[in-house]
This record gives sequence, structure tokens and C-alpha cells, in this order.
Amino acid sequence: MSEDAPANANAATADSDMAPATRGWVRPLLLWVVPGLAIAVAAWFWFAAQRYATTDNAYVKAERSTVAAEVDGRVQRVVVRENARVAKGDVLLEFDDEGLRYAVDQARARVDMVSVQLAGLAAEYGQKRAALELARRTAQFAQREMKRQQELAAQHLVSLSKLDSAAQMASEAAGQVVVAERDVAAVAAKLGGRLDLPVSQHAEARSAQAELARAKLDLRHAQLTAPRDGIVGKLPQVGDHLVRGAPALSIISDSKLWIEANFKETDLRRVRVGQPVEVRIDTYGSQIWRGTLAGIAQATGSEFAILPAQNASGNWVKVVQRIPVRIELEMGPNDPPLRMGMSASVKVDTEPSPLARSANAAVVAP
Repeated sequence: MSEDAPANANAATADSDMAPATRGWVRPLLLWVVPGLAIAVAAWFWFAAQRYATTDNAYVKAERSTVAAEVDGRVQRVVVRENARVAKGDVLLEFDDEGLRYAVDQARARVDMVSVQLAGLAAEYGQKRAALELARRTAQFAQREMKRQQELAAQHLVSLSKLDSAAQMASEAAGQVVVAERDVAAVAAKLGGRLDLPVSQHAEARSAQAELARAKLDLRHAQLTAPRDGIVGKLPQVGDHLVRGAPALSIISDSKLWIEANFKETDLRRVRVGQPVEVRIDTYGSQIWRGTLAGIAQATGSEFAILPAQNASGNWVKVVQRIPVRIELEMGPNDPPLRMGMSASVKVDTEPSPLARSANAAVVAP
């Protein structure tokens, strides 16, 4: 026991000698180094946060075409399935075309009827022209006959009654010329005043031909075709009656996709066109898509509302507005499919891009 006591005493003495030395560097570490590191990390995060503009008010958008019926009719057959992919020109629907075929037959019959009428008018015009020439020759003969009778009457070789008869005949012949000229003018007016045109070039014939072309076009529109490539949706059912101009279905593009992000107006101070963007789609978790900021809307979303806010009213509350921003995505061949309306989160790197630097240089340059 006596031998262990000096050893313990020596150990206690050594620990007491090291304690002041340890406290000498721990205290400055806790007082200066750790707070400094904390401040540096906080500053780094603050500056990093200032560099990026983020929002989760973003959605996948795609080009969408609302295909309208071009004729009135009942849907007879639906060729494609819901959510099927179609190519431009593919037949989507077929209407009951019986009435449209009747319209084509009726328009064709009207073309034939107008052709017959115009041919008849042309023949009548020739007849009236011949009658006019005959009336003119008769009037000339009557005038010569009246002059002869006047000469004979001056020599008292004929009676006055015969002179009066010749004058009456000359007057009637002149009247027949006027009537014939008006008949010719009336027929010429029915022919449109263009007597040298073929029958098919007259206005009434062209009108009938246009009606026939319209009827044939309606018959072709009895088959509703896809105006573009994409995915079809909202298909009608067999038996539905569609009205000309009313929406029949939608086609959504599966290749031309972009992101529409709605940033707060206070987040757009350093956002410029051409800056790189990271996009995360909620459906696919942490997978990142790259993109480029392609455009910033000129108006806030509320300006496009059906009932825009009336900020000049008496009860006014200031609300931070959101401005739509378009982001073009860089799609890869192995990327999962994106669908219109999917939610997304975006992060815009507001460091000057080459496009932004060139634009700023152009503005600054004299």
C-alpha cells in the first residue's frame, strides 16, 4: 500500500499540470473558432440562397389542340382508343354521312340545272339577236316605203290614206326595234353582261360549283382527322351528336413539353432569360431535369383572370403577385414520361449566363 501512494500522487500532479494547458486552447476554440465557423457557414448558405430563385408552384405544360367538329352530325364510329397515340392525318372519328351525301347530290344537280339554264339563255340571246336584226331590217324597209309614198303623194299619185298606212307601218317597225333591243339587253343581263364567256365561267355557274365543292368538303369532314401528332383524350361516344365548331376531343403533344413556373414578383429581381434551371418532378422524386429559362411573361397571372383584381377599390389588401416563367426542358431518350399538369419544383441559377452577359453588354454598349 505504501508503494502505490507515491504513484497516485504523481499522476494527480501530472493531471493538474495538463488541465490549465487544455483549458488554454479549448476556451478560445469555443469562444472564437466555433462561432466564426457557424457565421461563415450561415453566410455561405445565405449567399447561396441569394444566387438561386426557387419555387414549387410549377407544372408541366404541353402543346394542346382542341379538335372541333367541322360538320353537324351523329358520331357513327370512334376509330381510336382513349389516350392512344396518333399521328397527323390519322382518322379519329366517323360521322353519319347519309345527309351529307344527299347534299352533294343536290349540289351536283344544281350545277347541271344552272348549266342547262345558262345554255338556254345563250340560245335565247342568239334568238333575240336574230329577232333584233330582223326588226331593224323591217324598220329600214318601212322607212324607205314611207319615203316613196311621200314622194308619190307629193305628185298626187297615191291617196293620203296609203301614205298614212306607210307611216304607221314605219312607226310600228321602229317600235319593234326598241322592243327587240330591250329583249336582247334583258337576256344579256341574265348572262352577266359577259357574252363571250363559257357557260362554266358565269357567276351563277361558279356559285353552283362552289356549293358543290362545299358539299364535297363537308362530306370529307365526315371523317375527323388528327391535325398533329400526340395523345388523344376526351373522346365522344358513338351516338353523340356534335355541332359544327363545338369541341370534339383534345390532342396533347407528348414531345414538346415545358415547365410553367409561377414565381413571386419579389423573387424575379435577378432572374433573366437564358439562365440554367434544375427541375424536379414530384412524381419522380429526386431525379433532376436540366432546362433553360426561355421567357418571362409580361403580365402577372391575375391579369389573365376572367375577373381581374380591382385594386382601385376602397377595400384594398396588398398581395404578392406571381409571374409565369417558361422553362424549356432538355429531354433525354431514357427519361421517364412526363404528362401535362404534373407538379414540379424548379431552381434557377441567377449567375449571369453567356446569353445574359451578351444581352447586358448590348444594353450597356453605346
